[in-house]
Amino acid sequence: MKRGSEAPLAAIFVVALADRLREAAQHLLKEIPAAAGREDPAVRVAALLPPLLEVARKPEATAQRWLLFVAIHARYPDTQEFLRFSRAMELDAAEVSMVALLDSAVAAPGPHADLGMRVVTDAPVVEVRTSGAVDFVTGIQRVVRETLQLWSAKHRLTLAMWHPEQCAMRAPTSAELVRLQVVGAAAEQGPGGPVLVVPYLTDVLFLDAPDGSKSDGWACMARFSGNRVSHLAYDLIPVTSADLRLFGEASASTAFLSVIKHSHKVACISATSELEIHGYMQGLAAQGLRGPLVRAIALPTLGTVSDAPVQTSPRDPDGRVVIVCPGTRERHKNHETILWAAERLWQEGLDFELRFMGRMGAEFASFQDVERRLVAKGRPITDLGLVSDDEMWSELGTADAAVFISQQEGFGLPIVEALSVGTPVMTTSYGSQGELGRLGGCLLVDPRDDSSVTAGLRRLVTEPSLRADLRAQISQRPQRTWEDYAVDLWDFLIDDDNGGER
Repeated sequence: MKRGSEAPLAAIFVVALADRLREAAQHLLKEIPAAAGREDPAVRVAALLPPLLEVARKPEATAQRWLLFVAIHARYPDTQEFLRFSRAMELDAAEVSMVALLDSAVAAPGPHADLGMRVVTDAPVVEVRTSGAVDFVTGIQRVVRETLQLWSAKHRLTLAMWHPEQCAMRAPTSAELVRLQVVGAAAEQGPGGPVLVVPYLTDVLFLDAPDGSKSDGWACMARFSGNRVSHLAYDLIPVTSADLRLFGEASASTAFLSVIKHSHKVACISATSELEIHGYMQGLAAQGLRGPLVRAIALPTLGTVSDAPVQTSPRDPDGRVVIVCPGTRERHKNHETILWAAERLWQEGLDFELRFMGRMGAEFASFQDVERRLVAKGRPITDLGLVSDDEMWSELGTADAAVFISQQEGFGLPIVEALSVGTPVMTTSYGSQGELGRLGGCLLVDPRDDSSVTAGLRRLVTEPSLRADLRAQISQRPQRTWEDYAVDLWDFLIDDDNGGER
């Protein structure tokens, strides 16, 4: 919002306020006042606010009050704000409430006071900011984009992105829609920019990485807006393995749990992540809460291979073994352990190449230091960095084996992606990676034990018969696709009426 002189800004705010009140009135009033169609925005506000207040002052009008707050302030309330607003609706005279609301809307506007809004009642509102904002693709972005492509081809959706400044959701821009690759979607712009998206008596789905800094506003929405708020849960790694993550991530993830406890459903990407969420749920009785319905809806066992032809050059049994190591370079992914295990084998005289691919995440300096020292010694290491989908599939398809030995994962998509092109994988023996590995095609090791990792890598490098046996197992694995996953996820989150808190 560009700020100029106070008079023009006030006029802009009043126009936007009148538009938002008119949008709210479409859903809260049985009849729109005739003066709401007048040209003067101040007249429109004066015509709309009294009947809207009359509706919101009724004791049972909790959801209506939430919608009116958003229409007036152009943002979602936090819990204390809403309770204060709600109590004032019941206790103050209508005239007092009207003056106070107009004063807060015009005299102290928020950063989005110049935006219009669209109330959504007839389609799920799906929050996907992170996947729409970034160009890289990791596990979460892959899940969001694959799911949205399939959902949007079959169902009506409203996509929304949370605002970084305040608790509110807006329509995605054209660039964000391109990243999300959603069928038939178009950017929705108002005079001040993308319009605010306001769900009302519908489903709100958080498919993307959660933003803990807005948790109080999301929790308020889950409690009071009349919407059914549900989540796709990836993992609780920032909480349960805080020592392996950036300082502060645990606080954000813990804060978002305050949203989940008031929500309707949580779909977990694996049985392992379901156990994590159920562990948290066990403590909710101490707060007198039942919590959401939690269920594992497992991700696919098959990746979606790019339309470009995957290079699968014949593996020369007498040539140098190539081991590809996918994944973001961050501590819990454990790539540094792979380097040390490889160095032990190189010192034994074994000949093989490591090929790392994936972006550099948080706190990767230690990995880079070890990698540079080994490269300086002449070790056959190639670091491809961030790669395109076509490059990823090509690397996976031409490698003799893949290594993905994260210390903790919610699922482990790199495992599935490697297996999808017939490449065996060495992976972690426990948790979600163990779940995937035990289905076939994988050699399981303990990622916390250097001896176990070294022994497993030695077998991959020196035993072509083992690699052949693992490749033979891949065809016997369960064949669960992205389409299977998208159908099951929709059926649970939307079509199944059972649920928890609301």
